[in-house]
Amino acid sequence: MRWLFFLLLIGLTGCIRPPEPVWTEIPTADQLLTKLASASGRYSSLDGAASVSLTTGDKFFSSQQFLLLQKPNRMRTDVLTGFGQLVLQMTSDGDNLSVLLKTTVPGRFLSGPASYENVSRFVRVPLATEDLLTLLLYDPPLIVHQRSRVDFSADTLTLILSNSNNHQELLFDRQLQLIGSRYFKSGEQYLSVGYENFSGKDQFPYMIKISMPLEQTKVKVKFSELKVNENIDIAQFTLKKPANILLEPLP
Repeated sequence: MRWLFFLLLIGLTGCIRPPEPVWTEIPTADQLLTKLASASGRYSSLDGAASVSLTTGDKFFSSQQFLLLQKPNRMRTDVLTGFGQLVLQMTSDGDNLSVLLKTTVPGRFLSGPASYENVSRFVRVPLATEDLLTLLLYDPPLIVHQRSRVDFSADTLTLILSNSNNHQELLFDRQLQLIGSRYFKSGEQYLSVGYENFSGKDQFPYMIKISMPLEQTKVKVKFSELKVNENIDIAQFTLKKPANILLEPLP
């Protein structure tokens, strides 16, 4: 009887069809651009706990993190090992970057300008802070374009924007939910972002994957707890130097 139930289950799941599209005819490029414009800036801040995995070259890192993000360029991360030990705190208020490393005794405290070079040194994702935040806040930027068109496959709509040298592919599911964006220069992909596991409450993705093939960098952020558009005290984006640790200035 168990075997019969198992075979019936396989048969039923094999017949499950993907959700029907919400449109009766394929949307135009202008309609999709209007939809994107209306959703742009929907999320301005994020407060969440996440598992983060990062691959850069042949190196792999994984950690548990508490993230605070606020547009356009404020960020904070508290990084823990798999055993729950705090190993790094990093804050940026957009102008100043502060980092507390707790991998040695005593720890190290570094502070200086929140430049691209300084932030990338610790985040290890070669993106400007503003660009990284827009991707993580489900708001991938659109390229300046002169042409646009829509391609359609069985499960995905693709809005293609292009200019003389670059093009961008924005991916939508059958419910017209934006699920990713790919960026190309001279026909070569240099950046992509994918969005999965959308919350039924606020339609924010609980899984975000960023890939930069030319830099051999991939990052995956999987949220376990998440609040969006909360008021975040600006003081959260600064760190005070512990009294027993010397200040190491960043260039």
